[in-house]
Amino acid sequence: MKRHILFILGSVLTLVLVAGCSGGGGGGGGSPPMTPVTPTIHTVTLSWAPNHETGVNSAGGGYQVSISGQPTINVPFTSGLTAPTSTTVSLITGTYTVTVRAYAALDALGGSNVSFSAASQPITVNVP
Repeated sequence: MKRHILFILGSVLTLVLVAGCSGGGGGGGGSPPMTPVTPTIHTVTLSWAPNHETGVNSAGGGYQVSISGQPTINVPFTSGLTAPTSTTVSLITGTYTVTVRAYAALDALGGSNVSFSAASQPITVNVP
């Protein structure tokens, strides 16, 4: 199974984190106040080529997206002809490694026995 991951940077939101230090009053001569840290949050859409196996595209199937430092994202089949082949995440500025793998239920009833494909080649993403 060969999958590709396409990354598209979208709109930008801003999260303000205030960093400061509480000085002990009296007299000058200290360090200047710290500047607030303002990381930028980017909306990133991850897309991949579909896996055409029946088990992936039916109840109990779908994809798992792994992004370094983030919880694994489950993109399950819900209805229709195929499982979704994209997901949107919010990431702060940084460098991430991303992989995708397909999964399918092993039994015809969509039970909890699941098999996974090998992960895609890791892609390194630099979010500005």
